[in-house]
Amino acid sequence: MKRNNKGFALIAVLWISLLLGILALNYATTARLNAEAARNRRLGAEHDYLLRSAVTKGYHEYLKYRANRALLAKKEEIEELSEQPLVLWYPRYEPWECEIEGVKVGIKIAGEAGKFKLNGLKVERWRKIVEVCGVVDEEARDGIVDSVLDWVDGDSLHRLNGAESDYYEEQGLEYGCKNREIDVVNELLLIKGVTFSIYAGGEGHPGLVDLLSPYGRDDRLDINSCAPAALALVEDLPEDVIADIIVFRAATPITKLSELNELVPPEYFSLLNQFFTVADSEYVTISASEASRTGEPGNWYRQVFAVNDKK
Repeated sequence: MKRNNKGFALIAVLWISLLLGILALNYATTARLNAEAARNRRLGAEHDYLLRSAVTKGYHEYLKYRANRALLAKKEEIEELSEQPLVLWYPRYEPWECEIEGVKVGIKIAGEAGKFKLNGLKVERWRKIVEVCGVVDEEARDGIVDSVLDWVDGDSLHRLNGAESDYYEEQGLEYGCKNREIDVVNELLLIKGVTFSIYAGGEGHPGLVDLLSPYGRDDRLDINSCAPAALALVEDLPEDVIADIIVFRAATPITKLSELNELVPPEYFSLLNQFFTVADSEYVTISASEASRTGEPGNWYRQVFAVNDKK
């Protein structure tokens, strides 16, 4: 009987040890996962604050440019006298680079005048923009365009390839067509056919966010702030000419289109003048991304600022 009691006690001890070991392992695993989650939250917060700081710097540099841009006309003279380069972050599509807290970041300062106005855009312009954003299939392209037009019109009539409120209800979505103008550009993500890739860009094509804005222009776009793909919207404009324009504006702001006379052949210049101009913006978008990830459209943090003066 004593042997049986000893055996039972041994088994009980072994079971208790096993349970304690499992509990200890579970506690250690939970602690490790919590620590990893806390670390990820910290890194995420640091990344968020980094990009917010970069946007703030970008806005500061933009205000500095607006206060001093008249100096650009005498850039060489000023640099010779001061023996220092005159650096003013003027609005352009290409990012400026700097270092914040030891991290290299890219900062874009682009006027909304470099984009087409979302509301009131003509159908043919819509089709061309959607095509440039990677939708080469004609049926898919027309589906997006018709769905956008159905989204903003005030009726419940379907266009040939469009979508009204009943479509969104059938998809189990908790919203229908807005039936009025688009207020913010990311509203496009709610519309049938608009994927994140089409909206944000990727795989060598721009996104709708690069070409459209509620604060954009109806006709001619600002040639400094427009995306390179907007230049491609001008039919037959050679790629090497587009590349030359991009290089030119990355080095110095274009103050008038005639400065491009030597870059753009005469047969294309009138066409360029038909679609582009040099224009101030009532709104400017400051965007920031880590320099190593500027080629990834979804990694840009953006903020729109109103311009209160017309200097």
